[in-house]
Amino acid sequence: MDESAALPMTQAGRRVPRVFAPASFALALVGVLGTLGVAAQAHVLLADRLRMAGAVAAGLAALAGAAFAVLLGGAAAIVGRRLAFYEISAAAILVLAGAGLRVAAIARHPGADALSRTLETQGTLVAVLFALGSALLAATAVFLGASIGFLLGGHGRLDLSFSWELFVARSHLRISARTLLGLFALVVTGLVPGLLVMLGASLWRDAAERRAERRGEPSWRTRLPATHLMTLISIAGVAIGVWALTVVLSVMSGFEADLMKKILGAQAHGHVMKYGDGEFTEWRDVRTRLLSVPGLRGATPFLYNEVMLSSGGNLTGAVLKGIDPDTVGTVTDLAANIQEGRLEWLKEPGEIARKAGEGEPAAAPPKRSLPGIVIGRELSRGLRVFVGDTVDVVSPLGDLGPAGPQPKSRTFRVAAIFYSGMYEFDSKFAYLELREAQRFFGTGDSVTGIEVKVADVDLARATMSRALAALDGYPYRVKDWGEMNRNLFSALQMEKVVMAIILGFIVLVASCTIVATLIMLVLEKTREISVLKSMGASVASVMKVFVAEGLVIGAIGTLFGLTLGLGTCLLIDKVGIPLDPDVYYIDNLPVLIDPAQFVFCALAATALSYLATLYPATKAARLRPVDGLRSE
Repeated sequence: MDESAALPMTQAGRRVPRVFAPASFALALVGVLGTLGVAAQAHVLLADRLRMAGAVAAGLAALAGAAFAVLLGGAAAIVGRRLAFYEISAAAILVLAGAGLRVAAIARHPGADALSRTLETQGTLVAVLFALGSALLAATAVFLGASIGFLLGGHGRLDLSFSWELFVARSHLRISARTLLGLFALVVTGLVPGLLVMLGASLWRDAAERRAERRGEPSWRTRLPATHLMTLISIAGVAIGVWALTVVLSVMSGFEADLMKKILGAQAHGHVMKYGDGEFTEWRDVRTRLLSVPGLRGATPFLYNEVMLSSGGNLTGAVLKGIDPDTVGTVTDLAANIQEGRLEWLKEPGEIARKAGEGEPAAAPPKRSLPGIVIGRELSRGLRVFVGDTVDVVSPLGDLGPAGPQPKSRTFRVAAIFYSGMYEFDSKFAYLELREAQRFFGTGDSVTGIEVKVADVDLARATMSRALAALDGYPYRVKDWGEMNRNLFSALQMEKVVMAIILGFIVLVASCTIVATLIMLVLEKTREISVLKSMGASVASVMKVFVAEGLVIGAIGTLFGLTLGLGTCLLIDKVGIPLDPDVYYIDNLPVLIDPAQFVFCALAATALSYLATLYPATKAARLRPVDGLRSE
C-alpha cells in the first residue's frame, strides 16, 4: 500500500503529514541515543588510540556526535514531512528518564565510564546535570537537523537555493552599512552614553521638523519603523552576549593556564612508585630505563613524609621532601623559583652564611655545618626565619624508646627560600638533600619514587603508560599530573562551564528578542506573504525567508561580539588590570585568547539565533493567502 495514500486529506484534496509519525519518532530516538554513543566512542578513539590532546579530542568527538544528530534529525523530518517537534520531544523525554535511571544505578554500583568518574569526583548533583545536559544537547542537535532537513527537502524534493529568499530578507530588514557602523559605535561606547546621544539627536531632529512644518516646508524626516528598531536592538543584544561570553571565558582560561603553569612548574608531570610498602632501592636502574622512554625529558628521585617545623615559638606542619639537587632541575622549576639563597647549598651546607641585619654584610660561616633545608616564602614568614637561620624538624616516624615510639627531631639551617606562586606549595613544602632525608627518616638507600617530566603535558597519560610498559608493569605504578590534580582542574573546568552557561543566557535573551522581531515582521508583512504564496511560493520558501532574516541578525551580532571580545582581550593583555599579588598571587588579570573558544561562542550564538527563527518562520509559512488578503 502506498504510504501517501494513508495520509489524511484536506478540503483542497492535498495530502497533509501525520501529527505524530512513528517512523520519525524511531529516527529521532536513534538520533538522540546515537549522538551520545557516537561522541563517546569518537572520544575514546581519538584520545586513547590516536593519542590526541584532550581538548582537541573532545571537540572533534562533539562534532562527530553533532553530525550524526543532524543527519538523523534531517531524516526524521523528511520521512515525517514535518519539523518532527513532537517526535523529538517524546524521544528526549524517554532519554532524559533513562539518564536519570542511569545515574541512580551508577550511584549504587559505580563503573568505569565517564559518568561514573563524574559522579565520583564531582558529586551526584553534577553527575545528574551532566547526564541531563548531554541528553538535552543531543535532542537539540537532532531538532536542529530536523529543521534543516525540512527546509531543504521536507516536501519531497531537494531545494538548496537561498538566493531569492536572501533577496526578500534583505529587503525586509533594510540594514545599511551606515546604520551598522552607528550601532557598532553605540555598543562600543556603552549603552548609556550611546542612548543619550541618540536621544539628543532625536530631540534635535524633532525640533527641526517642527520648525519646518511651521514654515510650511515639506517634512523631510523618514520615520524609523518599529521592526527596524527591533532589528537593531536584537543585533546589539547578540553582540553584547557574545562579547561578554568571549571575554569571561578568555579570562577564566588565563587563570587556568596560569595555575597549570605554576602547578606543572612546582610539581612533576608524573610519578613512578611501587605498590605497597616495599623498599625502592633499585631507583637508579629504574631512572636509567625511564630516560630511554620516548617522550620523557627528565627523571629525579624523591622521598617525602609529613613533619613539623618549629623555630622559636612558631610551629607549623609541612611536607618534607628529599631531592637530588643535580637532577631536580630537569623535572621541576625549583631552582628557578629560588628567591633567596642557593639550591646548591643543600649539598654544601658549609657555604650557608647566617644572614645579618638588612644592609649589613653576611656573617662568616659557622664552625658547625648543619645540613641545609629549602622552604617556601609563606613557610618562612610563618616561622619568621631567613636564609642562615635554624629550623627544627620533628618527624613522628621515630625510634622505639623505653616509653614507646618517640618522635625524631633534628636541626637544619635554611639554605634557600623559594616562591612558586602557589600558596599551597609555598606554605607546606620544604626540601632536603636526598641523602640527608634518607638519614633523617632512616630509609637507607630507598626512596618514595621517581618524578618525571614529559615533552608534551597534554600527552602525559600516554607517555606514562609507555613508561610503565618499559618497567614491565607490577610492582610499579604511575600517575600523571592530571590524576594528581584531578579534583582541582575538574573544579576549574566545571566553573568555566557554569559561567559559560550563565553568560549564555544573555545570548538566549537576545534570541528571544529575535523571536519578537520576526513575529513583528510576520505581522507587518502579512500581505506580502499572502501574495508570495498566491504566486506559488512553497512553505519551505516562506520559512527560508524568515530563517534568513534571523540568521542575518544573529550573524551580524555575532561578528560584532567577536570583534569586541577580541579587542577587549587584546587590550587587557596589553594594558593589564593590576591585582594585589599578596591576595591573588598574580600581578595582572590573565587573559588567554583561545581560537577554539571563540569558534564555540560563534557557533553557539548562531545556533541559538537559528533556533529562534523557527517559530516565527513556521507561523509565517502556515499563513493562508486568503487570510492575509482578507486582513488587508
